[in-house]
Order: sequence, then C-alpha cells, then structure tokens
Amino acid sequence: MLNTQSSTNFSPEKLQRSRPEGHPSDLKEIFSSIFTGNSHANFKAVFWDGSSLRFGSGQDFTIHFKTKEALKSLFADVSMGFGEGYMNGDIEVEGDLRQVTLLAYQTQPLQAVTMRVLYNLAMLHLKQRNTLRRDKTHIASHYDIGDDFYRLWLDRKMIYSCAYFKNETDSLEQAQEEKIKLCCRKLRLHERENLLDIGCGWGGLLLAAAEKFGIRGTGITLSRNQEKCGNARIRKRGLQDRLKIEYLDYRDLEKLGQRFDKIVSIGMFEHVGKKNINDFFATARQVLKPRGLFLLHTIGKVVEEPTNTWIKKYIFPGCHIPDLASICKGALQNGLIFIDCEDLRVHYGRTLDEWLTRFEEHSTEVRRMFDERFVRMWRFYLAGCSSSFWHGKMHIFQLLFSAGTRNDLPLTRSWMSEED
Repeated sequence: MLNTQSSTNFSPEKLQRSRPEGHPSDLKEIFSSIFTGNSHANFKAVFWDGSSLRFGSGQDFTIHFKTKEALKSLFADVSMGFGEGYMNGDIEVEGDLRQVTLLAYQTQPLQAVTMRVLYNLAMLHLKQRNTLRRDKTHIASHYDIGDDFYRLWLDRKMIYSCAYFKNETDSLEQAQEEKIKLCCRKLRLHERENLLDIGCGWGGLLLAAAEKFGIRGTGITLSRNQEKCGNARIRKRGLQDRLKIEYLDYRDLEKLGQRFDKIVSIGMFEHVGKKNINDFFATARQVLKPRGLFLLHTIGKVVEEPTNTWIKKYIFPGCHIPDLASICKGALQNGLIFIDCEDLRVHYGRTLDEWLTRFEEHSTEVRRMFDERFVRMWRFYLAGCSSSFWHGKMHIFQLLFSAGTRNDLPLTRSWMSEED
C-alpha cells in the first residue's frame, strides 16, 4: 500500500494543488490519504492500470476507476464526479451502491464544500432560475418521462413522496395509505370542505380525502402526465363532480377563483427555489380562508447548506432544499401561524429503500424503456438519497400552519397520530 498521510483535517483540493496536476500516482495518493485510518472504510479500489488498494477488511464493496479522469473528478465535486463517472460507466461498483454513498457521508473530507462545488452551483443557478417558463420545463423533465416507468416501482396509488411506516412490517402500500391518513388527520378534514393540493401528483391524496371525508378538492400540477392520469382516475371513481386537477403554477392560484378551507402540499416545495419562498407562502395565504389549516410536507435541512450539485443537474433541475428557519420565516411573514412540525427522516429512508428494491426488480424493463445510462442515473439517485436520509443531513418536515391564531385545537398531539 502507498505511504500516506492521515485523513484528519485533510483537504483533497490542497493536496491536489501541491502536486503536478493529474499525475496518476498522486491521484492514488490523494485517494489513499482520504481513507487510510478511516474506521468506516472496508472496501477495495481497483484502478485503470490494474493496481489496487484495500482498506480495512475490503469486504463492503469494490470500486473500479476505469480512467484517471474519473478519480480526479471526485476531488473537486464528489457528488458530481462520482455521479457522472458512474452514469457513464467510467466507475463501476461491485456490491450495494448504498454502501458507497454511506461511506461518503461518513468521510469528512468528502463532505467539504469545495470551490468547484460552489462554481457548479452558481452555473446551475444561472441556467435553472425558477421562472414560470423554466419551472414548467424542469417539472416536465422529471415527472413527464412516462407514467409506465413510475408504475414499475411506486405503490399502487402512485404516491411519489415519503411514506409513513406505523409498524416495522408495513408494506410500501400500507405505509403510503398511512401517510395519507396522517395528512388528513393533521388537516382535520370535514365533509364539504374545499381542499387545495399544491403539487398533487397523480391525485392520490385528493381521492382518499374525497372518499373518506366527503371533501371537495382541487389539485394543481405542472406535469401534463399527472394532470391527464389524475383526472382519469377521478372520473373512474365517479368523483368528477367533486374533484379536479388543473395544469397550473402556484403563482397563478388566483386564476382558480376560489378560496379553500384547507391546503396541503406534499413534495412540491423543493421545486419552488430559494428566492420564491416568500411568493409561495404569499399566494397560498391569499387563497386560504381565515382559520384555515395548511400542511406543508417538504424535504429540508435544519440549517442552510448548498444543494447537491448532481441532483440539481440531472434529477431535479431548479430544486432548492430549504432550511427550517427559511420555511418558518416565509410562512410567518405572510400571516401563517406555526402550529406543529414533525420530522419523518427515517420514514423517507425506508421509503427510498423500498423504491430502490422495486426499481432493481424492474431494471431490465427500465433499460428497455430508456438505456443503461438512465438505469445507472436513477440507481445512484435512489441509493444516494437513501443514504442522505439515513446518515446525512436530510430531513422530511411536516409543518402545520393556520391562517390566524388557533387556540381551539386539542391540547396534545394525539389527534395527529390516532384515528378519531
């Protein structure tokens, strides 16, 4: 094994600048320096020239760097470098990809925000600014790639957001049903109330709320596929006189000409963008009746940090992972009163593992629909997100707000977790 220095307080950028750029032996030395002495590192690395390094037992996985450029790119922006290398076949992994992403979260030098990360984010921000026109394109690029694709690995109701596992043995289908029940309980839905779902997906929550609570509802989405499929499901259930899904941006909510008793938004807020947080809450508040409740379910972080560059480029263009303070500030500045916050982080880790298992079971079909690069891209997306919730700094916040102060709600949180 190469002679290396300790990885404590080590910066790959600094070492890379101190060597002749791109020299193969120096690239391997940098790599070895990061993992030598790391108690979490138990893997084998095989390089383009056939040489290899073993760390710890070497049993967790084997990673192959087929080119020195693939290895070099890791030191500038680990997420972008690994993601693109893996997608393009320049990096291969033998073993569970989640073991690789887990180790990245456990290795401090790989979590450093480098100048390349900041540069990549700046360039992506310029290209992906959250305008109305661009947001339509961004949403279509992810959600309109084909309902048949999502049917392969989502639950039967096609709910593409964090599930809620009440029991260790719950299936994904059961957990998604429990998530809908949880949201409806928090909203305290009643018959004939008017519910707005911002970013309604394929309409799963609206359908359940109409059938169980007798509500009337409107969903909005920027996915043409979701609008078409969701309205077809509504007609099939005979609920077209009470429910509808509109192709509409949240900035145009006044075009509905309605005010709502309750609002819910699940897994959409991440697409709003940092500069539009205040506008989002302002438009939602304008259509929410006095004393109405607003349940916001969103991926977030406790403190503000840069959004993952690879995710922003390849999976969710225009996305921004908001921090908890910015969310609350935006809501409060627009007349929404904070009631409650619940963190479903572990539930999303389990949800992503379920999705990844189903995705792998249907990977041959996905490959026929698209290609090998697409399979690798989505595998890395699901595996990386799983690790980010289990072991990183990602959270799922369910925040409940009211339009004006509510002192009439039950004194304990039991009404949120138990059936009436």
